[in-house]
Amino acid sequence: MKTKLLLCIAALSFSNLSTAETVLNAPEYKPLNHVRVSMQRMLKSTEGRYFLSLYAGIWNPHATLYDLGEEQTINLKGLQKGDQLNLKSVDADSENITNKTYQLSGMLNADSGDLKAMFAEGEDTLGKSIQFEPAIKISDKPNFIFKFYGLEDINQPYGSILKRIDIVNKNNNNVAQTLTGFTAFPKSIGYMDVNFDGYYDIVLSDISEERTIQDKRYIYWMFNPKTQKFQRSPQLEKIVGFPNLHGEKQQIDFGEGQLYQVEKGLLNRME
Repeated sequence: MKTKLLLCIAALSFSNLSTAETVLNAPEYKPLNHVRVSMQRMLKSTEGRYFLSLYAGIWNPHATLYDLGEEQTINLKGLQKGDQLNLKSVDADSENITNKTYQLSGMLNADSGDLKAMFAEGEDTLGKSIQFEPAIKISDKPNFIFKFYGLEDINQPYGSILKRIDIVNKNNNNVAQTLTGFTAFPKSIGYMDVNFDGYYDIVLSDISEERTIQDKRYIYWMFNPKTQKFQRSPQLEKIVGFPNLHGEKQQIDFGEGQLYQVEKGLLNRME
């Protein structure tokens, strides 16, 4: 029997304080300047053969390329300078050992998500051109940047705690929303499309109640395109484990045999 969870955030029974009320009642937080935004982009080639799960904009960009025609998975890692990506194949695990080497290089448009790339195999120095675009294209995707605030805490193993995030509209530099009411890991956040609707969601590592990152408990702020706001998802927070997204199948693997299929806003546990 499948376990079903509602991913459509419009139906979540969760009340949010207004931004004004939240800011007025908040303690004095200090800016946290070294929070990494780990953004997972899910891209597909225009002809439909390739699917790319890409983490870029971080010090160690890496990706998984799915060749849907050959049913092959290629793990890549490398360097990024500005918008230029240069990734080479690596053997990530014993199940993905290949005698061939691959290289993917190209220019990533950080706003649109488009990637104009060259894909080379083995000794081929020229390679072939591949045009990638967002796997789920939407016309009104917001363009946000984040400002992070928290508290110094010498009792915390991480030296500080993340307590507040200001969501800033990159187009006009106005604060669109302020997120509070959590205690999270202060070094990084996840920014990914958890429910495969084309909009990015925020995933925080929950370290409240003496939890640590090893406990693998996460806080989910899902973007609601109808309200243009992030809303917290208590349902997802009940699941233990990090959400590893497999966009080519629209599946989420939380580990420990917890594999879910996303279908029409529902999260269905696969047996």
